[in-house]
Amino acid sequence: MNEVIAMAMEHGAPKIPEKLRVLIMFESTGWFDTTPEEKKDHVLPALNEVITAWKQYEITLLGTIDRDILTAGHAGDKGFHALFLYDVPDLQTVTNMTHAFRATGLDRYFRLEAIIGRPFFLLEA
Repeated sequence: MNEVIAMAMEHGAPKIPEKLRVLIMFESTGWFDTTPEEKKDHVLPALNEVITAWKQYEITLLGTIDRDILTAGHAGDKGFHALFLYDVPDLQTVTNMTHAFRATGLDRYFRLEAIIGRPFFLLEA
């Protein structure tokens, strides 16, 4: 561990990893303006289809968080309802993933924002 800390004190610019660590913030927007029938018949099937289609890329889902235990309604100042953490091969894949929401019209109901980084060196060395 001391070797890792010593290396951290002397490092230069961060190295871009082979796979990007991507946190996707997922916010419901127009979802609240839809009927229960529209959610059941259109929105949820389309959302499931897009998220399932993401599996065509060489991505690894590391974890998710849904804030619905202590919240209800609009996202508020946090700006997200759920978080998805992936390892993704490249920036184009992240772009393809977010574009899928635009291409299918899901951006009418949800907003995605990706944060790109790398594993934290003290926890994943």
